[in-house]
Amino acid sequence: MENRNNAKGFFGKAIGPDELFVKFKERFKKMSNDELVEAFNREVGKAGWTGARGAYLAALHREFEDRGIEICRIGDESSLSLAKKVKIEVKPVLVPVGE
Repeated sequence: MENRNNAKGFFGKAIGPDELFVKFKERFKKMSNDELVEAFNREVGKAGWTGARGAYLAALHREFEDRGIEICRIGDESSLSLAKKVKIEVKPVLVPVGE
């Protein structure tokens, strides 16, 4: 019986969700913040769920956290809402002159 929680073809062989998470995380680590937002926004409004999609979104969630990108308005430590597209807001910060 075929394992529906793998992504055969995407990475050239059948791999499970844990391995997919690592592969997606490696890919996300190389992306800019804007590219990460684009990756997230492509998932908004899509129906359906697979192990591969879960691994993709979990890796994306972790990359946002690892970069210190605040997610509290769209999720928490264990989930992200895919209800609306997102953007990164730039918060002005006062810093001493000369730094």
